[in-house]
Amino acid sequence: MTTKLNFARDVSGYNSFAPPPSTDMYKVQLAASGNATLTLPTNVANWIVAYSFTPGSEIWVAYNTTAVAPSSGTFSSSTSELNPGARIVPSTINGTTATTINFLNNGTSTTNVWVGLYANA
Repeated sequence: MTTKLNFARDVSGYNSFAPPPSTDMYKVQLAASGNATLTLPTNVANWIVAYSFTPGSEIWVAYNTTAVAPSSGTFSSSTSELNPGARIVPSTINGTTATTINFLNNGTSTTNVWVGLYANA
């Protein structure tokens, strides 16, 4: 069963980010310059996607497109983000096509990526 995101309370009674372990977890090992795509399950409308990367890794992430690392010394628009923490992501693009998350290892060594999904109800 999918885990719903439920914030814990700290000692003062405020919300804290301490969710239970997800029942929807994925992992991949990416070689240098490696690329992988995760297709989100469609059993809920929106996911809170939590990411974890090998420390020091440079992982570019994009949604419904291919992740691309920067290639110049000037700022440019981008559809990719570097080592995101957690994001709210719809499970589908148009109500029927599942959302995909693409990962690009822009580093020079193998790295691990973990993804935990929480239902955003």
